[in-house]
Amino acid sequence: MATSEDKKRLISNFFSLSVLQGLNMILPLITLPYLVQTLGAEKFGLINFTLSIIMYFHILVGFGFDLSATRAISINKEDKKEVSKIFSTVMLIKFILLLVSFLILSLLILSFDVFAENAMLYYATFGLVLGNLLFPGWLFQGMEDMKYITYINLVTRILFTVFIFVLVKDSTDYIYVPLLNSLGTIFGGIYSLWLIPKIFKVTFTLPSKEMVMSLFKESLHFFLSRVANNGSRFYATTIIGMTFGNTIVGYYSMIEKLYYAFLSLGGIVSQTIFPYMSRTKNLQFFKKILLSLSVGALVILVPLLYFHQEFLFLVFSIEDEMLNLLFILMFSGAILGIINALMGYPLLAAFGYINHANNSLIYASIIYIIYITIAAFIVKNIYVVAFSVVIYDLFALLFRIYYIYKVDLLQNKNKD
Repeated sequence: MATSEDKKRLISNFFSLSVLQGLNMILPLITLPYLVQTLGAEKFGLINFTLSIIMYFHILVGFGFDLSATRAISINKEDKKEVSKIFSTVMLIKFILLLVSFLILSLLILSFDVFAENAMLYYATFGLVLGNLLFPGWLFQGMEDMKYITYINLVTRILFTVFIFVLVKDSTDYIYVPLLNSLGTIFGGIYSLWLIPKIFKVTFTLPSKEMVMSLFKESLHFFLSRVANNGSRFYATTIIGMTFGNTIVGYYSMIEKLYYAFLSLGGIVSQTIFPYMSRTKNLQFFKKILLSLSVGALVILVPLLYFHQEFLFLVFSIEDEMLNLLFILMFSGAILGIINALMGYPLLAAFGYINHANNSLIYASIIYIIYITIAAFIVKNIYVVAFSVVIYDLFALLFRIYYIYKVDLLQNKNKD
C-alpha cells in the first residue's frame, strides 16, 4: 500500500505534470491556428519537416536518460553524493553527444542543397537540442519533486508564446517560430541548472571513465527504445515531406500535434508513477491507475470522434475534408497509445523487465517503418500513411501484453 507521504508526493507530482502537459497541449492549440493562418500550410509544413530532422539529434542527445537516469536517481535519491555522480556523468555524456550532433548537422548543411537552402532554419531549430541538454527534467523526476519543472516551464513557455504573436506577422517571419521555441527551452534550462544545487544540494564533479562507460552502456537500451518510439514518429513526418511536399506535411502535423497532445494523458501518469513503481512494485495500485485512466481516456475520446468536425473548426477555424479524414484515422486507435504507455515503464520496466519494455517498441517500430515506407512509396496515399500511428500503437501494445503474460506479471500476487 502507498503510504500517506507517497500519496502526497504522487498527487503533487501528478498535479505538476498535469499543469506542464496542459501547457504543452493548450499553448500549441492557441498558437497552432494562428501559425497555420499566418504562415500558410506550406511554411507551417516546412517548419515541422525541419523539426522532424532536428528531433533525431534531440533523441541522440537525450540518449534515453529520461528513463535510465530517472530510475537510477529515484533508487539513490537519499544519497546526495551518488546523485551528484549520476547527474555529472549524464550531463557530460549529453554534452559530448551535443557536439557530435552539431558537427553532423553542419556537415549535412555543407553537403546537401536541401539543407543548405534552409540552413538558418535548421540551426534555429537545433536550439531545442541545446535546451534538452541544459534542462535536466530527469533529475527532478528521479527526485520525485516535479513542481519546479512546472514553475520553470510555466514562465518560459507562456513568455515565448506571447512573443510568437508579437513577432510572427506574415509568412516571411517563419524563422521566429523555432527560434523562440529554442530560446524558451534554453532559458528554462539555464535557470534549472542554477536552481538544482540550491534545492537538491547536487553539485557537478568530473566523473570517472568507468562511471561514464557504465551509465552509457546502461542507457543504451533505453536509447534504442527512444529511437524506436520517438524516432519512428519523426520518420513519418520526414517521409511525408519527401513524398507529398510541405503542404501535406502541414496538414498532417496539425492533426499529429492534437494526437500526441491526447496521448500525453498517458505520459503524465506514466512519468508520475514510474519512480514510485520502481521503488514499491505496487501492482494493485497500478491496476487501479490503468482502469481509471482507460475509462477516463474513452470518456474524452468518444465525443472527440463524434464531434470531430466541430472540434477541428473550433481549433483551426478551417473546414477541410483532408483534416477530417486524418483526424478520424489517427484518433481511431488513440486509446491503444494510452494503454501502451502504462504497460511499458510504469509496469514492465519498474518490475525489472526493461528489455521487454524496450524490445516491444523496437519490434513495433520495425513494423511501423516498413508499413510507412510501403504506404508512401508504393501505395502513395497520405491516408494510408497516416494510419501508421494506429499500426504502431497496436503492435507495441500487443508485444507488451505478450511479455506481460510471458512473465506472468499481472497474476504475480507476490508483487502486490
